[in-house]
Amino acid sequence: MKIEDLAGLVQRKKGSMGVRAAAAEIGISPTTLSRIERGHIPDMGTLEKVCSWLEEDMAKFTGIGGLQIAFKKNQTISPATAKSLAVLIELASQQFAAKIDVEGH
Repeated sequence: MKIEDLAGLVQRKKGSMGVRAAAAEIGISPTTLSRIERGHIPDMGTLEKVCSWLEEDMAKFTGIGGLQIAFKKNQTISPATAKSLAVLIELASQQFAAKIDVEGH
């Protein structure tokens, strides 16, 4: 699932419920909810609340291995580059953990 799918999921779950009522259920401002419905990508804390309300695993939208990444509209790198960097970081983390296990630190 892509982060771009979030707006549609929110709109479907919200249904005929008002923005204020849905935002109150989620624990975010009505303005923030309106932005999400228009396709804006929320910060990680807001995404966590929305995913909890949707009963969806946040990793479906942001997961790359054990890392969590959120993309903003005005991103400085492409999603493909960010994913490549995440894989690189995860591999480095695994090698570091393996080295610690071997050295006993």
